[in-house]
Amino acid sequence: MATACMACLSTFFSCTYGTPDEDWTKNGKVRLTLDWQGGTHPASMNYYFYKDGSGTPVVRRGNARGFEGTLPLGNYKVAVCNPDCRNILLEMEGGYETASGMVKHVSVLKSSPSCITAPGNLYGCGCESIGVVGEEAAAKELYPTGLVRTLELYIRITKGGKEEIALSGLTGRLTGVSSGVYIPSGAALFDTPAFMAFEPECTGEGKYRALLTLFGLSDSDAPFLYLTLKGEDGKELTTGVGVPREVGDMFRQKTSSRVILDLTAAYDEVTGLSVSLEDWKEGTGGAGLEEGEMG
Repeated sequence: MATACMACLSTFFSCTYGTPDEDWTKNGKVRLTLDWQGGTHPASMNYYFYKDGSGTPVVRRGNARGFEGTLPLGNYKVAVCNPDCRNILLEMEGGYETASGMVKHVSVLKSSPSCITAPGNLYGCGCESIGVVGEEAAAKELYPTGLVRTLELYIRITKGGKEEIALSGLTGRLTGVSSGVYIPSGAALFDTPAFMAFEPECTGEGKYRALLTLFGLSDSDAPFLYLTLKGEDGKELTTGVGVPREVGDMFRQKTSSRVILDLTAAYDEVTGLSVSLEDWKEGTGGAGLEEGEMG
């Protein structure tokens, strides 16, 4: 009986030795390492492998350090991003060339720009070629970055250019913003004209602050910042100012993920309301990441 059992076990192990993934005539090892260069990062990442000739990805889940596993033999492009982004629709099923994150819309009108929400917490990178050849692992090191930028506004409201005044409300609108981002490169997408509406917080009498998260600013349609002031008498006044092209360039060239604008909105009973950009500068800190989301 013991001899029979041993024979059965021997037969069982000989039949099940080696999983299908370890058939190196069909599959190969791949190892991706993520170098965050000391920056903040989410806890997990999705790895989208696009085999040459196919737009449908093979999706693997890994952590922020990287991914190691097996794939069918072949040459792949890879897009990497975190799944827990905010106000963003990940569009990854159409191929590597269109792997993108699109901001959710508040409203869509065919005849006018769309109002979009504020994107947050999206990180990504890509690789245009990695060959999976067999048991010897195909290895690549990738450098993911934050794809969300921050435009920080400091607004001072004055009467006659001198006296600070209190308001019952202040709202704003920024045009020329990106509606999406190409994840492998981090390039902002402007297929759909879009704007963002916002409501600054009051930080003191006549002083306001707003943090706008976005993928980028257009370099063809000049971005414009509108402010609407609501007085204590219920009347509303709207004015605006252009955003310098250099601000968008900083986002496009990835020299900064945060830019600060200092603005003054002056009300005069004769000339009405005007707004001026007093100064702008590079900010510090990450964008689109709240406390508790760091890896």
